[in-house]
Amino acid sequence: MPTTEEVNLWIAENVLDSEAWEKKPLKQPLAVKQAERNLVRWYPTAVLTVEIVALQSIWEMQGLDPALKFQKHGVKSVDDHGEGVTYNGTRDVVAPDVRDLLGKTVSEIAEEEAEEGDTDLQYGGCLI
Repeated sequence: MPTTEEVNLWIAENVLDSEAWEKKPLKQPLAVKQAERNLVRWYPTAVLTVEIVALQSIWEMQGLDPALKFQKHGVKSVDDHGEGVTYNGTRDVVAPDVRDLLGKTVSEIAEEEAEEGDTDLQYGGCLI
């Protein structure tokens, strides 16, 4: 598993929008651990490279934004003295870049397979 230092270096060299990561340096080791724990659960057969863990770690840190916490809990809109925010659905737990690299999670694949199994096709014939 990548270390916090490796993730930090990769982010510094490869990510333009790293504000969420840099804003709370004391939370970085926890974000890396949380990203690794989640990625192992969602993609048990994937090799967790520094890039993948770094991208998910940033996503975890961005999730600390209070506005995103509302979205995570399914809040549709927030209004504060005339200023409002409306959300479309909930925020994906998997970072978009990670999803682009690794595809669907194990649970999403299992869910699709279960749905496919529910459609028993009948092709006619006769009983003998």
